Amino acid sequence: MTRRDLLNIFHEPFGDAFYFGPERISPSWTRWPADKISKSGMGHYTYNLVLQKILDAVKVQTVPSTYLSKKSNHTPHHHPQDQSKRVFIKDIAEHIVPPIHSPTASPPSLQHLFSPHEPRNPSLFPTSILQKFQFVFLIRNPVSAIPSLYRCFIPPLNAITDEYMLDPTEIGYREMRLLLDYLYPPSSRSSPGNQADIPVLIDADDLLVDPDAVISALCERIGVPYSPSMLSWPSTEDHAFAKSLFDKYAGYHEDALNSTGLEPKPAAQRHERPKSREELDKEWEEKYGAEGAKIIRDTVDMCQEDYEYLRQFRMQT
Repeated sequence: MTRRDLLNIFHEPFGDAFYFGPERISPSWTRWPADKISKSGMGHYTYNLVLQKILDAVKVQTVPSTYLSKKSNHTPHHHPQDQSKRVFIKDIAEHIVPPIHSPTASPPSLQHLFSPHEPRNPSLFPTSILQKFQFVFLIRNPVSAIPSLYRCFIPPLNAITDEYMLDPTEIGYREMRLLLDYLYPPSSRSSPGNQADIPVLIDADDLLVDPDAVISALCERIGVPYSPSMLSWPSTEDHAFAKSLFDKYAGYHEDALNSTGLEPKPAAQRHERPKSREELDKEWEEKYGAEGAKIIRDTVDMCQEDYEYLRQFRMQT
């Protein structure tokens, strides 16, 4: 989000169709107030409508060649002809691959795009559409991610999110694994030296240890000039822009909105012994009560195998 000079940003756009539109897949709406969908202004958002908004942005905003050059440690000089931007989408895997609660979901608005010759495609989108995008996968250890997410469903944050139940089938590790294996099948990974056949995947633990090295390496892989300024967002303008994107899911991004940058984890924390299962369970029970601790533990256990599988592909710096 700090490179608005280079990127046209869409924040979780397919969530609009997944939660709110006439083809909605998530059962969350069954727990919502009757007028929540109408108030969202997204009740008419089909998957195809969202896709077309993105593809329209891709058509009119091509990649300037100067932005695909070597890695840079400073913001590139802008020329009048370099007004175009790349499209950057941050989204969640279960918005793209149907969750386990709806494994046969198939948005009607996308059916005209499909070829009959891709039966193994696990996603909601035809392969021809998936191939238009360069994927970057971001994972986080469930023992950290799930307790953090659980906070959004209990006081005080649930007064903002208006959500009161964590759905363990909408976490995304399973769906990300299915998507990665489809885009990068095991047979393609046997070609050493061909970066196009290697997933771009970041583990948040690595990112927090050395954000400069990880983001720099990511930028080199995806062809975006790196600047250390990408690691800080102190300005009022930065925060106003982030809030404008996060507002549709208010309450879920409070930590990010209250931050001013990405700092390396203190050295002492990097070398801490990982907590045992018993220590984590005790910590969660103290913080969230017995019922909350059980929800967190069950969800962590459900996600851990997929996380470990994905982690083997993490980018090394």
